[in-house]
Amino acid sequence: MAGRPDILYLGRSRANLIQTFGTVEGFEELGVRVELWLPAWPRGVRLADKAAELGVSRRLDVRGSGWLHPRWGFWPFVLRHWRHLAQAGTLYTRVPEISAVLAAFGLRHHLEVHDVASLLDGRRGRRLVARHRRGTVDMLIPISHGARQALVEAGAVGERMHVAPSGVRLSDFAGVSRFDPGRLARPRIVHIGRLTPERGSRVLAALAGQDGCEVTAVGGEESLPGVRNVPMVPLREVPAWYDRCDVILLPYQPEIGTAATMSPIKLFESLAAGRPIVASDLPTLREILTPEQTALLVPPRDVEAWVAAVRRLRQAPSLAARLAGAARELAPAYSWRARAQGILKAIGLPVGEG
Repeated sequence: MAGRPDILYLGRSRANLIQTFGTVEGFEELGVRVELWLPAWPRGVRLADKAAELGVSRRLDVRGSGWLHPRWGFWPFVLRHWRHLAQAGTLYTRVPEISAVLAAFGLRHHLEVHDVASLLDGRRGRRLVARHRRGTVDMLIPISHGARQALVEAGAVGERMHVAPSGVRLSDFAGVSRFDPGRLARPRIVHIGRLTPERGSRVLAALAGQDGCEVTAVGGEESLPGVRNVPMVPLREVPAWYDRCDVILLPYQPEIGTAATMSPIKLFESLAAGRPIVASDLPTLREILTPEQTALLVPPRDVEAWVAAVRRLRQAPSLAARLAGAARELAPAYSWRARAQGILKAIGLPVGEG
């Protein structure tokens, strides 16, 4: 393994690869050389091909190792690549178990934090906070202010944290047409991804019963009356489905396990699509969305409030158009490049222009 990367990133193969590849691509666009390590995929699957499948256009340095599989506890990987890890400019991971092993070997690194509730549960959380306070885990990178607050309450050092919400590849949405208020007479509502009660299946079922509303669930797991079901599509086809919708719903319910700390990629895709958004009034969504300016926010469990919000958009096309335009204007602030730039500044690496 020749050369010294600016960042050596240790990740997971199946834990939101979209975000991992998007962030690494953003680093590279800013002139930072990244070496991304992932668990080896099954024989015949090339990690570079997986990156291309997820829409990555840049050629990334992606490497696989069977020793990064959780079944081995990550220790063998660190032992095998100790010298390379020690010589890397910056170590970065989003895997708490890898962070624990790096800390055990005295390797200073930065940890991106996602599932905070699980991470802080019991002894593991106390050990993480202790390693952070000692400096072995240097910067913590939570994905929301809600996650940051939970970490601070657990004893983490607020001055050594940087909030980095999820993001979106803006170029993927360049072909999405401008919002057409004339479509609101018979609005198309498309839900992409898992569809469960915690993700708002009751809301979609209620809207499917409204006169003139056409509701489609792409990749949904429930069969709902009046809702057209479409199998899950490849990531490259997702923008085309946003192009086919007129109103975007984000009906996350408080019962979803990560409601207090999440930063769903779907939120940023919705901004980039440039459609009027109706979203659950949850603190984590309010971190990004401003009521009446970039979205309509409604009580998550109040189905009638969701129906009324969509009716309001149908009756006020100028409001819908204003919300759609504001959403599209906000999207660049949450590109993967912008996310990467914020992280680089936080961890003390110079930001180039790529």
